[in-house]
This record gives sequence, C-alpha cells and structure tokens, in this order.
Amino acid sequence: MSLSYFAATTRAEAASAYQVLMDTARLADEAGLEALWLPERHFADFGAPYPNPSVVGAALATATRRIGIRAGSVVLPLHHPARVAEEWAVVDQLSRGRVGVSFASGWHGADFVLSRFPVAERKQVMLAGIDQVRALWRGETRIFPDALGAEIEVRTMPQPVQPELPIWLTSGGSAATFELAGSMGAGVLTHLLGQPPEELARNIEVYRKARQGPGRGHITLMLHTHVLDGSRACAERAHAELARYLGASMSLVATDVANARGAAAFGSMTGDDRSTLARQSAARFADLGLICTPAELPERLAAVASWDVDEVACLIDFGFDHESILRSLDDLLTTLA
Repeated sequence: MSLSYFAATTRAEAASAYQVLMDTARLADEAGLEALWLPERHFADFGAPYPNPSVVGAALATATRRIGIRAGSVVLPLHHPARVAEEWAVVDQLSRGRVGVSFASGWHGADFVLSRFPVAERKQVMLAGIDQVRALWRGETRIFPDALGAEIEVRTMPQPVQPELPIWLTSGGSAATFELAGSMGAGVLTHLLGQPPEELARNIEVYRKARQGPGRGHITLMLHTHVLDGSRACAERAHAELARYLGASMSLVATDVANARGAAAFGSMTGDDRSTLARQSAARFADLGLICTPAELPERLAAVASWDVDEVACLIDFGFDHESILRSLDDLLTTLA
C-alpha cells in the first residue's frame, strides 16, 4: 500500500495541498507504507501543485526516513535525460536510496511547449530517454550535442545511492505498454480511467508473460481513496468531491494528443454533459476504488488482489479538506494495521 497525490487546486489552495502532502507523508512513513507517488502536471488547476516531482521529492526525502519516493510520472519528452538523472540522483542521495521513477510519454497538448521534439515523436523520445537515464544513473557516459552542435561525452553528477534506478512505465490501459514494460524489466503504474477491471487483469497477464528479469515484475494501481464513517452525508460528500475533481480533469482531456477522437468528443460537450459524465464516473470509481467504510476495505482490497495487482497507490487528495484527509488516512492505517 502506498499513497499518491494529484490535487486539483487554485493558486490560493496550493499551500494547503503541500501541507496535506507533508503531513500524510510523515504518517505513511511511520506506519510502514510502501511509497509516495508524485505526479508531473503543467499549466492547469488539475495537478497544479506538482510541476516537477523531483522538487517535491527532495522535500519529502528530508521529512521521512524509510518510505519510497517515486515519480508518478516523469513525462520524459519534456526533459533532457541528463537533467532527469541529475535531479533524481540528488533525491536518491537525500533519501539514502529510496527513489523510483515511472516514465510517461505525455498526452496533454499544452505540456509540449516544454519539449524539444515534435509531439508525434513522444513515444520514441521517451524510450530513447529511458535508456539514457538508466545508463547515466549507472555512472556511464553518453554523447550529447553542446551549444555549438559539437558532440561531447557527458557523465552526470552526483552519483546516486542505488546502482540501478527502479523504473515503471505509466499506462492508461494500453496492452502494448504493459507488454513493453514487461520486456524492459520495468513495472507498470496504471489506473482504471481507461480500462475496466477485467481488461486490467488481461493487461497484467500480458505483462507477466512478457516479463524479463527476476521475479514477476510489479504492477501499481492508483485508486481514489477515502474512508467513510458510514453516514449518508459522508458518502454523498465523497461522491460530490470526486465528481468535482473529475470534472476539473476534463479540461485536459479536450487537449489529449494521444486520443484525438476522444479529445474532439470532450471538446464538443456542453457543461451539462460534462457534469453528468463526471457524476457517472465518480459513482463508478467510488464502487471500484477505496471510497468505503473500514468494514468494506478488506473486500475491496481482495477484489484488487484478484486482478493480480502488486501495489495499491491510494489517491487521497481529490478534494477533501486537510482535517478530513488526515482523519481518513488515520482510519485507513488503523484498518490496515
């Protein structure tokens, strides 16, 4: 069990989001959870506190003692591979070897103002970049052009604590990405937004069959999480917060460069259409995720285990206030103990 973060905030709410992050990270560290997953998001309220997971990861490295600090994800086409290796090596040093990174090719059109490459090349750029980051992490040199166009040999500093960088690929439900991750010896970071549970289970089977390297690999599933007190009011509030949160994400879907047809469909929706879809999606995720009472948690987790998932990353900051999130996390940790 891990925690993941993806707050949808305005500028005025950013400080509160960071307070939630730091307080829940300390609790998760003390409770012995697996990891903290930090996203990368640009130019929108959805995910606004997290433009660079390595920056936030550095803060968490000094505030925790044992819990893993992971990027979920680094959108690699937006960054130079040498910079990624340098930044995360710093976090690995600060955390004494607790770093992991999930890489993504990106899908939000506006993000690519930060990229040096055409958006159509993002997958190839990601794969080439992963190889470069892994090599630099090991202390090897790689050739890059300098400001005058001359090719020079580069070795990044500082060197990390871990000899190999633990990596994942982020997938929204593509079987090809699951298969690729397995063949690379990487894990998969995924969610249920673009795949129902039965499809996820099939994708995981594809991943296991393609797996290269020791063991069966590692599948991490992000699930919206909030422990309810059993009252109708609490359940209704959770559904409302989740619907608002999902509604905020739809402004990004309209610029999805990975799914032009879906982006066009979202772009043509009315406000009422989007509100209806957000409510329907909230009901679905509430049923499939960990938005439930403590008594219901074991059954929900057993269902997730039946899909052959290795790790649940509990997305906890989808709208509730600081006090409610801490109370929910305390109930979750008590139930898991």
